[in-house]
Amino acid sequence: MVNYRDLQRLDIRNIDDYRSRRFCVIDFETNGRMGEQLEVIEFAAVKVVDGRLDTHVSSLCAASGPLDPFITRLTGIRDRQLIGKPRFEQFIEPLISYIGQDIIVAHNAPFDVPILLQYCRTAGIDYRPDVLCTLTSSRRLFPDLPSHKLAYLGEAFSLYDGRAHRALADTLATARLLLVMFEYLASEGAISGGRQ
Repeated sequence: MVNYRDLQRLDIRNIDDYRSRRFCVIDFETNGRMGEQLEVIEFAAVKVVDGRLDTHVSSLCAASGPLDPFITRLTGIRDRQLIGKPRFEQFIEPLISYIGQDIIVAHNAPFDVPILLQYCRTAGIDYRPDVLCTLTSSRRLFPDLPSHKLAYLGEAFSLYDGRAHRALADTLATARLLLVMFEYLASEGAISGGRQ
């Protein structure tokens, strides 16, 4: 059984020539429950290839019961929107195929990646991606910022073109944040004559 702590977790400062690497940014919205009661109600994945945003996939997913009112307030997702949608279990194999060997990126990867791994375990898929957390990266690169939440960073760097706490909007914002951080590292390296 693969756990998050078993994965190779990358430090953004050690990734050279990011344009030659392939990334897949993921985000999940859930029903707000924990453990075995947790269900994905919306997911998105965005490819970053050759240093630019590429293709994406996303969908709402059925839940086995009513959503917590907090989740509806947070995401804007209502129970009626999930009626007739496939459960996330039906997406897991196509999603892993879509991700392929790309580096998985998430804002707060210790939340999103274990969800993905749990669904993989249930489906009998042995999946061991390399992982990059943009939350951790933001704390390392921009320690003086008052917050490293995606909503704050989205406003600070003008990353959003949709509602926060929706999977596709958050995933696109995270992908843009990833590129902002790579560009920051590249410019800092040029100014300082190279990172140590």
